Amino acid sequence: MKKRLATGLILIAVILTLWLLFGRRGKDVVEITKGKVTRGELALKVSARGRIEAKDRYELKAKIPGVVTFILEDGAEVKEGDVIALLNDKELLARRAGEEANLVNYQNRLSSLLRGLEIKEMKSSVEDGETIFKEAERRFLASKELFSAGVISCDEFENRKAEYERAKLRLDLAKEQLENRCEQHQEDVQAVTILIKGCEANIASINQQIEWTRVVSPISGVVTKREPKVGYYVLQGQPLCMIVSNDSFIAKCNLDEAEIGKVSVDMPVFVLPDAFPQDRVSGKITKIAPSPALVEKLNIFEVTIQLSSVRLDLRSEMLADVLILSGLKKDVIRLPTEAITIIDEKASVFIIKDNKAIIRSVTLGLRNPIEAEVIRGVNVGDEVILNPPFSLRDGAEVKVKKVDVD
Repeated sequence: MKKRLATGLILIAVILTLWLLFGRRGKDVVEITKGKVTRGELALKVSARGRIEAKDRYELKAKIPGVVTFILEDGAEVKEGDVIALLNDKELLARRAGEEANLVNYQNRLSSLLRGLEIKEMKSSVEDGETIFKEAERRFLASKELFSAGVISCDEFENRKAEYERAKLRLDLAKEQLENRCEQHQEDVQAVTILIKGCEANIASINQQIEWTRVVSPISGVVTKREPKVGYYVLQGQPLCMIVSNDSFIAKCNLDEAEIGKVSVDMPVFVLPDAFPQDRVSGKITKIAPSPALVEKLNIFEVTIQLSSVRLDLRSEMLADVLILSGLKKDVIRLPTEAITIIDEKASVFIIKDNKAIIRSVTLGLRNPIEAEVIRGVNVGDEVILNPPFSLRDGAEVKVKKVDVD
């Protein structure tokens, strides 16, 4: 009895299995998701990851070495001309005071030289010598005539002659001294003038360095990337901080050779900042790098985008998605690219007709990652299967998956 019961149960199980395997064949229903063929605009888009930057960025560096006595913190808002940092200027002030004292001394010396008191005294001596010489010469010539006439003695004549020669010698010496002193005077004036110009140049240089101890902002913006702190010694050329504008921004992205040919200057762009996923900022391409940079064995071109007036609280260095509208075609028949599949090396889609999947070969035109233009093969209003399963066959019965709505 038990043996017959077991045999019966096994037979029932076999029959049920065969019915499930073969009895329902051809009646399976494939669950699918659907899209629709529409008519409208088709935008050609090139997408990339990018970075938002302030349009105006200035890196401030120390123009002279020195100790930092004041510097603003990161995030400080500044206006054009505001002091960003100060360097110790005590040594420069002391050097300037020394040069100014030297300048006063040299200027006084030059004034004295230009007055020429010493030269005037020597000229007066020459004039006196000429007067004495003329008198001695007159007396000598007179005594010479008298001596020839035998009126005066030889001794008296020799005395007059000696006086004449001494007067002539003194006059010649005075003239020579005056000539030498005039030459030396000119050299002294030139030397002191050079010293004065040197002092003035040194003072101008020191004043410039003193001015450089005050680091001011060239634009209105925000302080960022501050490096040294108060008390730090900085070298000439060492970065202090960066000033970025907070009212005008650009975006930059990199495109490879396959994409760069699709874009050009002035093309419209939408930038979607990661910090504001529900918002987008419009702009246009203003610059494309003329030559690529080799990055991981790929030629990469940098594209610069000027953003329009921004209402979002953007910050420099924010990351964003960049969407470049490289073309726009109006009044085209379009369908989701998810509906396209390749069958027998031909672009095809499955349309839904009477709850069945029907294969249609299609001729495609322009396409972007979301939609494709259909030149022939489907009509506006046709429903198409998205991401058709590999096992889907022509004529298969289908039903649309229910979408859970939270």
